Amino acid sequence: MFFKIQLDSQYLRIAITLLLLVGNLSPYADTLKQSQIKAVYLFNLALFLTWPNNTFKSQEQPFRICILGKDPFGVELDIVVENEKIEGHQVVVPRISTIEMSRYCQILFINESEQDHLATIFAYLRKRPILTISDRNNFVKQGGMIQFFNTHNNQVRLMIAPKTLKEADLKASANLLEIAKIINLLRDN
Repeated sequence: MFFKIQLDSQYLRIAITLLLLVGNLSPYADTLKQSQIKAVYLFNLALFLTWPNNTFKSQEQPFRICILGKDPFGVELDIVVENEKIEGHQVVVPRISTIEMSRYCQILFINESEQDHLATIFAYLRKRPILTISDRNNFVKQGGMIQFFNTHNNQVRLMIAPKTLKEADLKASANLLEIAKIINLLRDN
């Protein structure tokens, strides 16, 4: 039974990735939950971004996709990353309760439950190589790097703020930028 679950999650991840890259999930919207789609996005985004060379002190250090605040994914994100590695680092999904716990994260999903703390969160993270993602409205405009949003057909898409990524020394691939809605903000230094 365990082996079957692993194969099913791997198949689902590959299928969703291909669908996301070609940009049309509408025929599958009834069978895939938004949280499943976003969980696959969270993992796959790491494959289209580059972190600074000094991000990991050793090969044994895991690649962390952290969840700050209430966890909207449940086990879905854990299933997606099960037995996965990124650049040789085992992927783990810590759930954290304070921004200070994010210092070892590579990706930080910030739940809407943290909206009252966004200014503090962004001040702490400023210029740190931690990819910030949320599905909160105006997240990118408030200082986040990537925001999930739904199209009029209820398809999950991405908004990206390349300048905010650059400030954190993160680089998005051309393929990722091509499928995302680009938000260029005037930022104070």
